[in-house]
Amino acid sequence: MVVALYHIKLKQEYMKTQNTSNSNNLNYTTTLHTTLNSRLWKIIFLIAGLYTTGGVLPGIYNPEHGLLDFTSQIIEDWNTLYFFRSLWITVLVFGIGFFIVTLNPAKHVGIVIMGLLGKLFFASNVLFQYSHDKVSQMAMTAAFLDLVFVLLFGIFIFKYYSSKKKIKYNQL
Repeated sequence: MVVALYHIKLKQEYMKTQNTSNSNNLNYTTTLHTTLNSRLWKIIFLIAGLYTTGGVLPGIYNPEHGLLDFTSQIIEDWNTLYFFRSLWITVLVFGIGFFIVTLNPAKHVGIVIMGLLGKLFFASNVLFQYSHDKVSQMAMTAAFLDLVFVLLFGIFIFKYYSSKKKIKYNQL
């Protein structure tokens, strides 16, 4: 009987330490989500959504003019126009994704990673094509702005995963 009471007391003390450490982790997790869901990050993703969506709408509605702006060449081939209109519709989905991220950035880090990769690959391609005089100055401007978003998204992703490591470390 004494051994059972001693065991119960040890278990209660252990549960108290677990509750304390769990509440600290809960507070830390709440702080993490508050930091990543701050007004600043929501505004950044809102701007990214507006920029991306606004940038592709002219190409969706008038692909001939969109390609002229990006390449400084008149392109009238139906297959090329169809392909680029489809591409711009796909990029529109990225813009919608940034609007979704705006609602709860810490919850939608996967969309942020996809956005970072899309903007990074686009900017890399434009820089390469610009070095061969294949795209216009407007395309270079778009690529530069995308690189700014790549930097911002990279900071967000770094904060997200470094905070996740701290939470995991605190749980040990």
